Parts: sequence; C-alpha cells; structure tokens
Amino acid sequence: MKRPRSVAARRTIDLWRAAPRRARVHTTIRWWTAPFEALESQVPRSGQVLEVGCGHGVFSMFLALSSPDRTVVGIDIDGDKVALAQEVLRGGRSDDALPTIEHRDAGDLPMADGGWSAIVFADVLYLLPREDRERLIADCIAALAPGGVLVIKEVDTRPRFKAWLAQFQEFLATKVLRITRGEALDFPSAVDLQRQLSEAGLRVRVTRLDKGYVHPHCVVVGTDPRT
Repeated sequence: MKRPRSVAARRTIDLWRAAPRRARVHTTIRWWTAPFEALESQVPRSGQVLEVGCGHGVFSMFLALSSPDRTVVGIDIDGDKVALAQEVLRGGRSDDALPTIEHRDAGDLPMADGGWSAIVFADVLYLLPREDRERLIADCIAALAPGGVLVIKEVDTRPRFKAWLAQFQEFLATKVLRITRGEALDFPSAVDLQRQLSEAGLRVRVTRLDKGYVHPHCVVVGTDPRT
C-alpha cells in the first residue's frame, strides 16, 4: 500500500473530499491498494486517452491531472458511479485539467478521430467471460491510432498467495458487497494477455507493479507498430 505522492495524485484524492462517505472511503482504498502512479507512467503524456471501465473515474482523473496535454475520456457501465464521478468533477477548480466521464453500455466503445493514442484498462477485464474479454481487446486494438498503445493493468495469477488474496477480495466486492458490477470472475494471466496482444501484431512488454503491494499487480502494454 502506498500513499499518493505527486501533486496530481493528491489533487485527485482531494476532489473526493466532499463526496458521500461510502464513495470517499472506496476511492481512497482503491488508491492505496492500486499502483496508479506507476501505471500512469505507462500511458503517453499527450494525445487522446480512453479508460474503459473507469468506475468512479479515479484513474481517469489522475491521468488528466498528471498531464494537461492528455484529452481523457473514461467510460463505465455503472450509471450510478458515472453520475457520482460527474458530480465530483463539477467541484473541480477552473485550472484543473479534468476528464470526461461517460455512461456506456457494455461493448459500446467510443471512437476518436484518427484513433486513440492510448486505451487503458485498470482491473476490469477479469469481470468478463473469456470470449467477451478477447472480443473487447480486439475491438480496442482496432480503435488505436497508428503507434497507439493498449495498456492493460490486471492482477496476475502468480505468485499464488498474492493472486488468491486478490481473487478473494474481488469475490467479496462483486458477489457479496455488490460494489463492482461484472458478469464473471475470470482472471487472465499476464502470459495470456501478452499472447493475445502479440498474436494481434502489437509489440508487447510486461512489467510487474507489485513491489510494496499485497496484490500481484502487473501491466501488459501493447504498441501498434504502424507509424
């Protein structure tokens, strides 16, 4: 677990101070348990950036606040979370660089003129059945601009003790507490994700992000080879 360190990180947390207590606690815990600052460094500093499955929009907000040269759009199927995120954004300062957060049905992927510079997933794909997950990834690859990147952050299936803890936590969140909406709990390994992106023709690298965390965070980044 790591506290927010950068100015943009602290500003992201500050935006939620006036939110209802449950949402404020949820977004704070989400920040402390996810390597958002390390993940942000994997995303281009400029261009059109889409976060799929943004939830409350915490990472979308951080991406936008970290670099005003990014135009960030976050989408999610949970209308209540999107409405709350939009309310939080209305409390931003005039000098804040902020994202657009949209409610979209599952599989409804917005397009960007010339393609997206980056499409980001942050702990989302495990909520989809394998077939739907692979279809969504393929659609995202097709929506990239030449040279664009697909950034997929998930919890890996190794090491086993960290994976078990993460999977148990997500079971509670989706099946017991109903905090997170999802059709399945099917955790893809970094190897599985790397294989699909490679087979689609992307240049792929895998980076571990779990140092100092109890969950096996990793990120798989695929770059479109077109120029």
